[in-house]
Amino acid sequence: MSIKQRRLDRGWSQEELARMSGLSTRTIQRIEGGQKAGLESLKCLAAVFETSISTLMEEQTMAEPQPVESPKQPLINDIEREAIEFAQRILNEPKKRSKREQEDPLSQLERDSIRYARNLLRKFGE
Repeated sequence: MSIKQRRLDRGWSQEELARMSGLSTRTIQRIEGGQKAGLESLKCLAAVFETSISTLMEEQTMAEPQPVESPKQPLINDIEREAIEFAQRILNEPKKRSKREQEDPLSQLERDSIRYARNLLRKFGE
């Protein structure tokens, strides 16, 4: 049984356990979060829970989290890749515009945006 489970079984908050044990609330949080408790902390907790230090030490060893391999997923999908490329084009667009672009009511960027939006609508509309 973990320190957290012992605390919860008694209906105590972390603050209450800290006060009763003489430890800081942060120390309780760290121990419950998986950090190993030091010998002095274990002595304080063993007294509060009326158990032996060795029992708490064994429980800590058994409760060590095993590394869990997360499922592998593609880093980004096609739509995300297109959005990234579009954003990069926007960022890399030259600052100077040609005379034709200055007179044109729609800039190339706006035309590209419209084209990109239409492509997305086609993909999601299917």
